[in-house]
Amino acid sequence: MKPYSSRVPSSSPAPGASSRTPPGAPKTPPRSAPRKKEREPSRKVLGLPVALAVILGVVLLGGLATVAGVLVAHAVSGGPGPQGISTADALKKAAYYADKGEYQEALNILNTLSFDDPKVKAALDDVLAKKKAEEDAAKQSELAALKAQQDQLKASLAQLGDNLKNRQQQIVVQQPVKNPSEDASAREKETAKKVQDLMQKGAAAFNAGRYAEARKDFEQASSLAPDNSDALAYAGLSWLRDNPDDSASVQKAVDLSNAALAKNPDNWIAHRTLGEVYDSRKLADQAMKEYAAAARLNGDDADTWYALGKLQYRAKLFSDAQTSFQKCVTLRPDFTSAHFNRGMSLVQLGDKAKALDSFKVAVASKKDFADGWYMVGYLQRDRGDTAAALDAFKAAAQYAPTNAGYLRELGSAYMARSDWASAEAALTRSLALDPDNAVANYNMASTKVKLGKAREALPFAQKAVDKDGGSAASLYVLGLANEKLGATDDAVRYYSQAVQKNPKFAPALINLGGIFDSQGLPDKALPLLLAALDVDPDSYEVHNNLGNVYLHQQQYDQSITQLSKALSIQPSSTVTEYNLGLAYSETGQTAQAKSAFVDVIAKDPSNMDVYVKLARILVKEGDNKNAKDLLTRLLARNPKPAVKDEAQKLLDQL
Repeated sequence: MKPYSSRVPSSSPAPGASSRTPPGAPKTPPRSAPRKKEREPSRKVLGLPVALAVILGVVLLGGLATVAGVLVAHAVSGGPGPQGISTADALKKAAYYADKGEYQEALNILNTLSFDDPKVKAALDDVLAKKKAEEDAAKQSELAALKAQQDQLKASLAQLGDNLKNRQQQIVVQQPVKNPSEDASAREKETAKKVQDLMQKGAAAFNAGRYAEARKDFEQASSLAPDNSDALAYAGLSWLRDNPDDSASVQKAVDLSNAALAKNPDNWIAHRTLGEVYDSRKLADQAMKEYAAAARLNGDDADTWYALGKLQYRAKLFSDAQTSFQKCVTLRPDFTSAHFNRGMSLVQLGDKAKALDSFKVAVASKKDFADGWYMVGYLQRDRGDTAAALDAFKAAAQYAPTNAGYLRELGSAYMARSDWASAEAALTRSLALDPDNAVANYNMASTKVKLGKAREALPFAQKAVDKDGGSAASLYVLGLANEKLGATDDAVRYYSQAVQKNPKFAPALINLGGIFDSQGLPDKALPLLLAALDVDPDSYEVHNNLGNVYLHQQQYDQSITQLSKALSIQPSSTVTEYNLGLAYSETGQTAQAKSAFVDVIAKDPSNMDVYVKLARILVKEGDNKNAKDLLTRLLARNPKPAVKDEAQKLLDQL
């Protein structure tokens, strides 16, 4: 049977995949149906928001599994394997599991065989190598994603953390709770007034940023009133603010703060100062303890709640962090950084709706907050609102025009909207800043294919393969570009490599099976498409192309089942409905075939093949008049010579 050559693209996650539609009817060689419009390619996008990795600082990657088992020795290679089967059969079974990507199952079998058998050792080496390659690829992919994430929002938390330092802290000295008693001496009253004046003077100097002057005033007040814990605490804070990078100054701040707490364990300023010192020394537990004490003693200080929230986030205490940031923004509604970090905490808690609200407040309070816009885009895309996501990524790229990651995400957002020209422009800018980024190269290759620029797609696809270690997705898009250029052998090679890298990568399975089917090798195509069906049972392309293969194999009932399923997923596909009509014709279901062909003509009058098929049914029903009218209309359209000759011969017989 002559292969049917029309294509239907494969589904996500591969970009712009191009797979095939079925063969024609066995008795009458069919004509090519119109080429199906391609669906949009998938985008490689960043996973969990970049800021999560930046805040946490450390991401724990799962360790690679090691194989440790007791080998049961057998005398000869032909001896018994597991459950009494021969070694040869055991090796075949292990190879089957390995080809399916079930490496542990394969190893479980091989570990029961004799290690002294060269064939067993070779099989173990092969499976372990494949398993390690897959794990390494997964690890590299995760590391690459993490690096991309960190690059994309690398300044975010650093910037947010610096806000506390950059915003000048203000202090207010309270009037003393106890005034000198009526019988206090004039000297005592004068000393009390002098202490209070020095405290007010020190506060004014501190609030003006004159920390050296402030500490002198506070220290003088402390010398006059040794039991005044506030004077000691403010003096310590002044030392820290005056020169936070000088170890001697920091030590002075610690000593004075501890002295203040010795006088009054409930002095919140002293706890807060110690929290900052511990925080700067990366002593998170001690810092958290001091900040928590400060917040408990004075719940009205937004900066304390903010500092505590950041440490709680880094400790993965996301619920506590969210609470701290919430208290912070309640006290200071315009605290942009706190809104942002509250949003990040909510993302970690899985409450994306409230997180989105927090990020929206953040960008409302600071319009040029690029990181906030990125997170708005991320969550809008996650909820399926591609238009809102695009607007947010536009803003992120506008306010951070040299951030390659934001431009990359903007390109991805355009791809989601099938705006390929704009995607190409955004990705061009991103690659100018970061030419070796695997994701950007992958997306550019996908976009070029969609724009009909397969030759231009090749170098980007090749670089994606080079930079991500040859992932299944990158090998796939390289195969796709080659297929578009007619380099079928190269396409088969790269699709095959993609399947070898990931035996469950459906787009490569679909397209590789499609090529074999179009080459008249349906038996070779079938196992690939069945494997794709296991991975993606709701894929239109898989069901459609399985219907093709079964039609080629003259398994018409199974073809009808698969094509009907494909049509239920994508009812507008005239290609699928046309081939379903062919399958109905071959099983004698004339009424169903006629209905399908009539529907195809109504949807797509340019499909010339269907006119002849429908005319033959009309003739069989004795409706020569309508058959003549149909064929006359077809000939008036000046179809291809083969279709024209077939139509004319049928018309001459009527």
